[in-house]
Amino acid sequence: MGGLRPIDDLMFRVMARDKAFCGELLRVLLQDPGLEVVECKPQSAVTNPHGRSVVLDALCELSDGRLVDVEVQRADKGDLQRRVRYYASLVTADRTRPGTPFKDVPDVCVAFVCEFDPLGEGCSLYHVDRVVRETGESADNGLEELYVNALARDGDKVSALMRLFVEAEAYDEARFPETSRVKRRLRETEEGRKDMGSVIEEIREEIRAECIAEGIA
Repeated sequence: MGGLRPIDDLMFRVMARDKAFCGELLRVLLQDPGLEVVECKPQSAVTNPHGRSVVLDALCELSDGRLVDVEVQRADKGDLQRRVRYYASLVTADRTRPGTPFKDVPDVCVAFVCEFDPLGEGCSLYHVDRVVRETGESADNGLEELYVNALARDGDKVSALMRLFVEAEAYDEARFPETSRVKRRLRETEEGRKDMGSVIEEIREEIRAECIAEGIA
C-alpha cells in the first residue's frame, strides 16, 4: 500500500469519508473559500431503472444545496464529456422528487480529477460552460463541469494540491492541512492501514457479489 496516492481509487475511496478533506478539496477546485460540505458519500450509487446505473466516487452536498460529484480518473479512456453529462443527469433525477418545480431542480457539479490532460491545453483546471452561440453570453442551467489536469504544474493552488494527489510522499500542511492529515494517517499509521485493508475486503466482496449475479444471469 506504500505507493498508493489520493488519485488512486482505493485511497480516494477512504479519504472521501472525511468531510473536512472533501471541503478542502472542493474549496480549491470550485474556487470558493466559503464553501461548506454538509454531507459526503463515497461510492454513492445512483440508479436508472431503465438503463445503466453508476457508482460515483464521491457525492457531496454543499450548504447552499449544490450537489458535487468528484471522480478520480487515472486512465485516458472513454468519452469524459458524455460521461459527465450522464452522471449529472442521474444525480439530478435521483435528488429531484416528483412534482418538484423546475426552478427547484438542484444545481449539480461534476468534477473529474484526471492523471492526464483531459482537454490537451496544459491548464490545471478547465471549466466547460454553456454559451449562447449567437451572442456569446453564458446560459446557466445549473450544471457545472470541471476537468482537472493533475499533472499540470503552473504555480496555482489547484496544481499545488494536485501534487499531493499524484506524488505518494508529497504533503503540504501549511496550505492543505486536511488533505495532508488524512493522507498521512492512511499511509503512515497502523489505524490508517487497517482502514485501507477493510476497504480492500469490501471491494473483494463486491466483486464476489457481481460474479455471483452474472453467473445467475
